[in-house]
Amino acid sequence: MTAGDGRAYGRVAGVPDPDLYQTGAGTPAGELLRRYWHPVGRSADATELPREVRLLGEDLILYRDGSGTAGLLTPRCCHRGTSLLYGRVEEHGIRCCYHGWLFESDGTCTDQPCEPDRGRNRSSYRQPWYPVVEYHGLIFTYMGPPD
Repeated sequence: MTAGDGRAYGRVAGVPDPDLYQTGAGTPAGELLRRYWHPVGRSADATELPREVRLLGEDLILYRDGSGTAGLLTPRCCHRGTSLLYGRVEEHGIRCCYHGWLFESDGTCTDQPCEPDRGRNRSSYRQPWYPVVEYHGLIFTYMGPPD
């Protein structure tokens, strides 16, 4: 080693360990971090205009419906994959811009306007979601296993 290689005390450069810095789902660090509550935004960030957020390697949609409930859903509609970023926030959830399915903050589908009886089978569909809690002006989410 030479004096100009930039390492302190002549030590060998470190080697990155992906097990420590990758936080996506299924990675060791990602699975550990998903066992904790994380701030996903300020309470003021959740509005009637859906907002993109990224946490632990996942893209998510944060919004607040007309009843004041904050919601955090995966961005692609479980029906046809359209982005919920362009969805319309309503009194009790967010409506997909493609076929108009309405999802509540817990992912349950409550309306399917283009289906017979406004969705006879709507109870069998659920948008992937994460629970949120507001505390002192922040919105926290838990991304780990439900149990």
